[in-house]
Amino acid sequence: MRAEWPLTTPVLVTVSLALAGIAGGAAAYRPLYGLAALLGALLLIAVLLYPAFGIYAMVAVVPITSGFQKGFPIHGVNISEALTGVISVVVLLTVPRSTRLTWRVFDWSLLVLCSGWLIFGLLDAHQLGTPLDGLSALDPLVGPFQFLLLLRAVSAGVRTPAQRARALAVLFVASVPTDLLAYLQQARVGAVNRLITRMTGSTILQSSEYHFFRRATGPFNHWTPFAGYLMILLLVGLACLLFEVPVALPRRLFGALLLMTAVSLILTAELSALVGSIAGAVALGVLAGRGREALRWLLLAVVVVGAVGGEYLAKRLGTEFGSSAGTTKSLIPQTIAYRLQIWTDQYLPAIRLRPLLGWGQALPSFVSWPFTESQYVTYAMAGGIPLLLLFLAELIALFLHGRSSVALGRRWPDSPDRATLVGLGSAVAVLAPIVAVVCLIFPYLTSGGLPDPLMITVGVLSAAAYWPALGPAGQPLARRGDLAPGLKERRQGPLPRVS
Repeated sequence: MRAEWPLTTPVLVTVSLALAGIAGGAAAYRPLYGLAALLGALLLIAVLLYPAFGIYAMVAVVPITSGFQKGFPIHGVNISEALTGVISVVVLLTVPRSTRLTWRVFDWSLLVLCSGWLIFGLLDAHQLGTPLDGLSALDPLVGPFQFLLLLRAVSAGVRTPAQRARALAVLFVASVPTDLLAYLQQARVGAVNRLITRMTGSTILQSSEYHFFRRATGPFNHWTPFAGYLMILLLVGLACLLFEVPVALPRRLFGALLLMTAVSLILTAELSALVGSIAGAVALGVLAGRGREALRWLLLAVVVVGAVGGEYLAKRLGTEFGSSAGTTKSLIPQTIAYRLQIWTDQYLPAIRLRPLLGWGQALPSFVSWPFTESQYVTYAMAGGIPLLLLFLAELIALFLHGRSSVALGRRWPDSPDRATLVGLGSAVAVLAPIVAVVCLIFPYLTSGGLPDPLMITVGVLSAAAYWPALGPAGQPLARRGDLAPGLKERRQGPLPRVS
């Protein structure tokens, strides 16, 4: 296995000895910590030698552990954030100096949004006298940067079409344990819910609401983040099928994985994600020029859903539109009506008091419900109207990123990444307005579940533009005028071959 980063033997030996010392010290303190440090050291050495391996590890682990509480399984550590932070930095250090990964519009918009979240949080904490002593107080302010690191690392780490196909395969195969958890929850296996509670710190599984109507949460603390995760997988997977995006899996196996994902999404009974998935599937079919085929698939899906989960979803609709004690039937779903009441009575008055600065990570005393129930309200509370506008700019940039990738793929007919650019670009362009809508009723992008697979998808899409396949002479296979916007040549000579 050839190293992609020019590591010299002394450097590698020095790094290995340092990591061994850290692992030994951790083992002396507590054997479990020593084992974790040893595994981490081996992973870092593997990433230094083969950066794509680090990407596969993140793609496999980060999305399905993003709902874990801090301290599981390692005390004081959030495994998803730790893995992203460490591996991303190492991978970004392996980028060959002869190439430059420029920042596209979406990258910049995400950086500005994360920076705004941090700056407004610090400013509000100073003005409101909120203490920020210790890492635990700063953790929520720097947390969003993990998504930027994940995006940039995936863009830099999967440098060949084969690596990109394997990364997509890993993303979907890693979802199988989450599907199994959802199925076991519906089978009422008691140990499963106890395990999920231990992993996520969730209290919803012991609530009367859950016992009245069981909904799958998977490895998350609530069914809504799980539904967001599944929606991204389902639409990205469907785009891979429709546009024949290379995925390192047999087509039938890939289709079976998507079917498992669809069943899990039904078991969440999250109507916003279900409706978004159906609308996205139709849009992708039209964009692929296979509208009639997509319509047939949709009709087949309706029949299957009716046969498999019709009674289950009917009960869910009954809880939304039915009457309960002290209430009457309404055309407005009960969960939406409750959100409207919370926003009107508590959050909108708070936003009006500080429209330009927000409240940071604090809540005013008159806000008794600690959950904003909307991504838009979350940003308005954290940084006022300016931060909300930055969020809207990010959504627009996400849509434009998908559209520009599709246009690039169509201008680049000889590239082996053409299907990846067009297929994943279409998926991202379709997901942008869907995410904008579903975020009205839940803060999907600041919760576990949805952001990680979305950033991975955008990262693979960007990598297809950053790392074009090179011909025998070391020149891109595409015409010189069609070079991807993220890849520039140095004046000293042609681009190097990327293995």
